[in-house]
Amino acid sequence: MNMKIHNTKEWLFPESIKFESVADYMQHFEQVDTSAHITFDLSDTTTIHSSFIGFLIHVKHMTQQNGGKLSLVLSFTAERILIMLNILDYFAPEISTLINRKTA
Repeated sequence: MNMKIHNTKEWLFPESIKFESVADYMQHFEQVDTSAHITFDLSDTTTIHSSFIGFLIHVKHMTQQNGGKLSLVLSFTAERILIMLNILDYFAPEISTLINRKTA
């Protein structure tokens, strides 16, 4: 899985997010207070499996529904993926972009 959860509100994701990891992320998310402010740090992420996109949409929906907030810290590559999928605006204004030299 390789994800680091500093606490249930700050998640640091690995360089590569694979299909096998998404079920684990979902299981961890089920334990989270969705009325809180949650930050997903994808600043080191360069590869994202499509199932993770569905997970992001689910998390955004659940946090909004329960009065919480999801913030994303994106690598250049992660931002480009959301742009190509035409869903970047769905997550705005909760996005911070960090241009990582190795992904730019």
